[in-house]
Amino acid sequence: MKSSARSNWLIPAGLLVLGIVPVLAGGLRLAELAGGAPVLPDGDRIASVPVPVVLHIVSVTVFSVLGAFQFAPRFRRRRRGWHRAAGRLLVPCGLLTALTGLWLTLFIPRAALDGDALAAIRVLVSVAMAASMVLGLVAILRRDVARHRAWMIRGYALGMGAGTQFFTQVVWLAAAGPLTMSSKTGTMAAAWLINVVVAEWIIRRRAVGGVGRPVRVASAAPVR
Repeated sequence: MKSSARSNWLIPAGLLVLGIVPVLAGGLRLAELAGGAPVLPDGDRIASVPVPVVLHIVSVTVFSVLGAFQFAPRFRRRRRGWHRAAGRLLVPCGLLTALTGLWLTLFIPRAALDGDALAAIRVLVSVAMAASMVLGLVAILRRDVARHRAWMIRGYALGMGAGTQFFTQVVWLAAAGPLTMSSKTGTMAAAWLINVVVAEWIIRRRAVGGVGRPVRVASAAPVR
């Protein structure tokens, strides 16, 4: 009982801590775009395409903060109505996060340390995240709760890459000094890989997704 109660707040708390740096950075960027003093680098480059940037920041903020509570087991079980209502918002936010991230990768000038390899990885991550959202939605419409949870875990892990990237880059800066093009690519790719590995471990630990028999509900269920 104690373990269950602890996980009910530890999981969302941990996810919120993971997302706090990109959420704060997004808030600062929105303040800049609204006419505030420049605080973050690449202000001119970002300001050239304000609409997709604002859409990306807002959608990823909602996705990361609201999504954190979807993975609290006891909270989800006791507030199924809230869980379903939040899911109806999280799926489009996740899709918007992925698609605006893809657009920004392909259509705005790159930052100084962004090379072809990092661009290719970002495209792959954006497509995989969008696919996870769609597959998660299809699964719940088919009443397959297990696969729905598995795909949403994967999508959330990819969407939270920026949080883990903060830590991988801090480790690199402490150990090796300033980032180069190759080290930026490596630390960002490592963060996404860490998130994917952890997500797959959680999925397999719960025997959902492609492992074991899928769990189905008896009647139609809204997006969870």
